[in-house]
Amino acid sequence: ARISPRNLHWEHFLLAEEDNKIVGLRQVKVHKGGTREVASGYVVPEYQHRGISAQLMNEIFARESGPLYLMCNKKWKSYYEGFGFQDVKLKELPSDFYSEYLIGKVITTLVAIFAFKDLNIIPLKRMG
Repeated sequence: ARISPRNLHWEHFLLAEEDNKIVGLRQVKVHKGGTREVASGYVVPEYQHRGISAQLMNEIFARESGPLYLMCNKKWKSYYEGFGFQDVKLKELPSDFYSEYLIGKVITTLVAIFAFKDLNIIPLKRMG
């Protein structure tokens, strides 16, 4: 799935299943200061474009009452805006999430350079 191995806690994952097979997942990471991040999303390729990711996102929103953050490749910004996420300035990020964002930015920049990929991660926020 190529999800970041940083701060994985399997008990925070939501799973989508079909015929006893995991077909999608998404996690809410809880950072040191309590900031909650929607992360680690993945849908098995043959199950993509069936609304599974949206169902997982909506289930997260049903369970979470406070603000949620995420970081994504800029090309996915409009997808997440459809769920109410909006641009957030770096100076407005909670310090625990800001630290994770900087680490992610460095890693994706290096990957982009060496893999010749267009990776430009941005932070977004959704009010609860």
